[in-house]
Amino acid sequence: MDKDKILGITDKIILIFLTMQIFAVDFSIALSSISLGIWGGLWIIELAAFRKLGIPESVKSDLKYFNIFVLCFLIFEIISRVFAVFPDGALVGLKRYFLYMIFYASIIKIKDRGTFNNIVIVILSVMTIISAYEIVRFIIDLPAHMKTESLGEIRLDTFAYALTTGEIKMLVFIALFPLLFLKGKSFIPKKYLIPSLALILFSLYLTQSRNVFVALFVCFILVGVFINRKFLYAFIVTVILLYIFMPAQLRERITSIVDMKHPSNESRIVMWNTGWKMFLDHPFTGVGDNEITDVYKMYKKPEFHAEGSHLHSNYMMILATMGIFGMAAYIAMFGVLLVKHFKYYKKTIAVQDKYLIFGCFLAMIAFHISGIFEWNYGDWEVLTVLMFVIAIPFVIVNLNSLQPEEITE
Repeated sequence: MDKDKILGITDKIILIFLTMQIFAVDFSIALSSISLGIWGGLWIIELAAFRKLGIPESVKSDLKYFNIFVLCFLIFEIISRVFAVFPDGALVGLKRYFLYMIFYASIIKIKDRGTFNNIVIVILSVMTIISAYEIVRFIIDLPAHMKTESLGEIRLDTFAYALTTGEIKMLVFIALFPLLFLKGKSFIPKKYLIPSLALILFSLYLTQSRNVFVALFVCFILVGVFINRKFLYAFIVTVILLYIFMPAQLRERITSIVDMKHPSNESRIVMWNTGWKMFLDHPFTGVGDNEITDVYKMYKKPEFHAEGSHLHSNYMMILATMGIFGMAAYIAMFGVLLVKHFKYYKKTIAVQDKYLIFGCFLAMIAFHISGIFEWNYGDWEVLTVLMFVIAIPFVIVNLNSLQPEEITE
């Protein structure tokens, strides 16, 4: 069997388990991790055997600075762990960066439109089924929960922590949402896309994740500004009506976003202040992302639920654990991606591709907005989905370089 046939077979296996890793985070971290081990190990063997990474020429130059900043970020991460307050076992935490393989493998291994479409459809289909099941379970369990909890505090957490579930659904929902405004045909017919996104959105709402609500609000405004002004007006009216007529307990959950005395908000402010003190004491290397609870206790005794497990903010967490250089690399790394995504959105002709790229651009914005209030960069499940979503614009650009894009309205 020649080299091309071997690569063809291994690439199919890699993409099957890559897809499984992505959709499995919605219900089984174990299955997702096993899938990563299978396809990741196979890809490493493939690279060792053929010694060729194969980044497409069509996007190689656009990935140059991203690659540089990823490398810088990883170097600063290693340095921060070597000089961590508690250095023993700190380097083990670097396994998070295996998830970056998803980004590169998606760009390199997805070589035709049919494969790409099928991967997205499978991920959407599984998430739709899981969301439907979660909604049913939530409704069945609701009467029992209402005996002990306020309606505004009951959260959907069937398979994972509510915040994790909400952010996973947020990324997939926002990435595909602009396709609803496509006038022509889509690779996902609207008769399937509309109910799928509706189920995902409803289950997302039931997680009661306020950071996700803020991110969605901003993204819906941007969709209205860039894609469809009628949607913008309808969205504003809908928000006002929902706020007026929704049950008081649910309204209180929304208004608590800006209530600085809400226990969850108050605890975050306390943690951010403590994180700032960590940064001031270790401005260049940070305290290291290891045994954070023990480090936290050196500055303050935890008083709130989950206080000190991490700092509930990407920016404060990275600043405190990696210092100023790590923060600069983090901002540069994702800043470059945002610029490239928007550039692709502006120059892409095919409307379906244009809207999908814009959706991925919005998903990354949503991730960073929700990351103001939560350490979602440190969440394995969320980062898994993010790495695939941010690769999609590069996949599309590469596919269009291989197969001339069709102009659709």
